[in-house]
Amino acid sequence: MKISPKNFFKSKNVAIFLSILIIIVHYYLRKYNYQDFKNVLGWDVLAYYLYLPFTFIYSDPGISNQEIVRYIFETYQPSGTFYQAYPLPNGNWSPMYTIGFAIFYFPFFIIGHIWALLSDYPADGFSYPYQFSISNGVVLYVVAGIFILRKFLKEFFSEKITVLTLLGIVLGTTLFHESIADECGPHAMMFASFVYILYLNKKWHDLPKKKTAFLLGLIIGLAILARGSGIFIALIPLLWNVYDKKSIINKLNLLKTNWKHIIVGCVGLSLFPLIQMIYWKLITGEFIFNTYQVTPGFDWLDPHFMKVFFSYKKGWLLYTPMIAFVFLGFIFLKKKNKEIFWASFTFFAVNVYVISSWGTWWQGGSFGSRYFVESYAVLCLPLGYFIQEILKKKIIKWFFIPLFSFFIFLNLFQTWQFNNFIFDGYSMTKEFYWRIFLKTKVTDEDRKFQEVIRDFKPVDVFKNQEDYNHRTFGFLNFEEINSIPFDHADKDTNYAYSKPYSYKLTTEKIFSPTFKIPYYKLTDKEHAWINVSFKYLSEYNIRDHSAELVIEMDHNNGQYVEKRRSWDLKNYDFTPNSWNSFAVDYLTPYPLSVKNDVFKIYIYLTGQEPIYIDDFKIELYERKW
Repeated sequence: MKISPKNFFKSKNVAIFLSILIIIVHYYLRKYNYQDFKNVLGWDVLAYYLYLPFTFIYSDPGISNQEIVRYIFETYQPSGTFYQAYPLPNGNWSPMYTIGFAIFYFPFFIIGHIWALLSDYPADGFSYPYQFSISNGVVLYVVAGIFILRKFLKEFFSEKITVLTLLGIVLGTTLFHESIADECGPHAMMFASFVYILYLNKKWHDLPKKKTAFLLGLIIGLAILARGSGIFIALIPLLWNVYDKKSIINKLNLLKTNWKHIIVGCVGLSLFPLIQMIYWKLITGEFIFNTYQVTPGFDWLDPHFMKVFFSYKKGWLLYTPMIAFVFLGFIFLKKKNKEIFWASFTFFAVNVYVISSWGTWWQGGSFGSRYFVESYAVLCLPLGYFIQEILKKKIIKWFFIPLFSFFIFLNLFQTWQFNNFIFDGYSMTKEFYWRIFLKTKVTDEDRKFQEVIRDFKPVDVFKNQEDYNHRTFGFLNFEEINSIPFDHADKDTNYAYSKPYSYKLTTEKIFSPTFKIPYYKLTDKEHAWINVSFKYLSEYNIRDHSAELVIEMDHNNGQYVEKRRSWDLKNYDFTPNSWNSFAVDYLTPYPLSVKNDVFKIYIYLTGQEPIYIDDFKIELYERKW
């Protein structure tokens, strides 16, 4: 049977095409660009996944056997350090994320485990069968999401508008990248769950049934458990068909009439979170436990809207210009379908505000603004209404069609650039962006205009000093040159490198004078190198009575632990009763807020015997361009 172009562009055929494209490109990237499925379960994904192997393979849900952790890291090298879990006072460890995505992974974990048991691969939870099965398996959630989204859109739009909306959302946004390259991360799977929630929500409002209510509650509960921000999707069923006083009364009557459905939905909502609470009780002794303890927090009163929307680092409109049509689409959505406008717009507004308020607004090492990907399920509605109305305007539509096509091309091309390492998710600048715009190669000269590359290694190594201007930022010799105040009662004359004084650390005074440096006073650039040096002397063995140099960045009076560094003197060469030299380099993290970030640099005594310090110096290196 001959397939005409007209039949090919039916929404069902387009959904099939998009699904096949995602599966093929995903397999190719994982096979040839990303270590042949050998580090699928690394970095943050490990924090989602730990529940499964330690519960079902090692019978150690509390991850108390650190020998297993060491084996995993030595064998598979999932990340530089084991940051994915926290030690607990009872000897257990808690993963830093909740159990939601482990539930998503579970069917494919079982497939991988059976494969490993029937083969020569180690049945350890991390060998090739597990990584291959989970990586390819979770893509099926995205595929299912595309078909359900197509069915949902057909409730509102014609075949033509449904096709264009599918193409715009899947190929014109970073959903495509998250589906093919970060498939085991949260956002593509969350997108699929949001689509299913939208579909079930409309189905229940059109024809209320207990089964639909149960499934709706179940998937909302899983979405919330997978990622806390998933709670915002509950605004959709809550505000659906609500737009004025009469509609509020009608909604309340609907809920009253179907009150048994609400109870059934709440039962579904609680099932997956109940699993988490049982797990917490088992390993922590508490039913409720804060897993996400290392956080920069929220800048509620100073959200980063301009950076989130327009910055070259991660600007949403810059890397996903298709979203501009969504913004305009809300105007048409309100005019054409007020019954669902407030549900959609309220979700959108709350989601944008919370994401923009997050301290690390740039969203890690992603292509563009990955935190918005799950919201594209809801944003399909204003996009669809925009396309529907703009195609009715005879002249404007001829400007829209090439622009729409270019936005898809740009997204696909930049996705290719990202996955071929022409640019990355950390170091984009205005200069670098335009130097590589629509280019297939990048030169060393181009890379000079990137932000500094932060490699997340525990030790910073400062290179290329010729590219930096140098100045001494702070100094303490405890005599005539002191750039910060200190307690002169703690000066000592028994020992001094630069005479007559040094500073004495004792068990009564364990902290040295602290350099407190606001980021904006340090530099007006996105990074600087700091060199900290000092002289120290101890009459005792430093291995037994040590001290540590600490550098940390506080954000809104809360420590930003990601870039806290400490250096224990006992780990370095030492001569007793003599002045020893110590110096380290420190690369500043990307500032959460130039205005509110403060560096603290100090030494603190960890042993029981005194240590003397002198000539405590802070040197600063700023990039010349």
